[in-house]
Amino acid sequence: MKELINRLSEYGLSEKESSIYLAMLELGPASVQDIANKSGVNRATTYVTMEALKRHGLMSTFEKGRKTMFVAESPEHLKRLSSAELRAAQEKAERLQQSLPQFMALFNSASETKPVVRFFEGEEGLITCRELMIDCTEELLNIFAVYEKLIALSKIDERRRLELTSCNHGRIIVAIKPGLELTKFDHRMWRVREILYEQFPFTGDVMIWENKILFLCLQETPMAILLENKEVHGMMKSMFELLWQQAEPLN
Repeated sequence: MKELINRLSEYGLSEKESSIYLAMLELGPASVQDIANKSGVNRATTYVTMEALKRHGLMSTFEKGRKTMFVAESPEHLKRLSSAELRAAQEKAERLQQSLPQFMALFNSASETKPVVRFFEGEEGLITCRELMIDCTEELLNIFAVYEKLIALSKIDERRRLELTSCNHGRIIVAIKPGLELTKFDHRMWRVREILYEQFPFTGDVMIWENKILFLCLQETPMAILLENKEVHGMMKSMFELLWQQAEPLN
């Protein structure tokens, strides 16, 4: 019975509404007193609750002599409730899509005047950061070092990571620790240059796109910092171009 009550809650019914509806299904046409006794809900509350069930279209009444009898509508009606909820959700999604440009305009106007900073932690945070770039249509700039920690993290949901490297395009500047190899990616979409790890040792990963800069710190627990600001983006992009000129094409 508890499972059925939980299932009915998915259609917006309260626990008392669910209990009374299930009692009515078992009883068939019944008086309010019989329904109250069967459901374990007091008579006064049963009256109020049955009005809610009536609004849901799950109950109807008829007169039998001088008595008003109450009867549950078929559970098939729950399908119609489900369809109505689905239509309402679709309509909400459509209205949101229509308003989204206005929301984004407000959001972007704030990020133009002061940086917006977001933090992500752990493996789930890393996966979330990857997904942030899925809608990027312009060139993506990436600077990272290949060392043991990065190789280990690259294998987290590696299939999806490789898919994303096929969706995006851009340029990569990489420093590879001696004895290691560049992590897998779709070479067709990227131009790669290298700086010598021995001369410029560093750890981490920096990605630059649109007005965003993502700093990935590969510590014991991975942490990412996403900064959104037009001016900072311009500065980081200029620094990337300077380093790109000094880097050598990867053999």
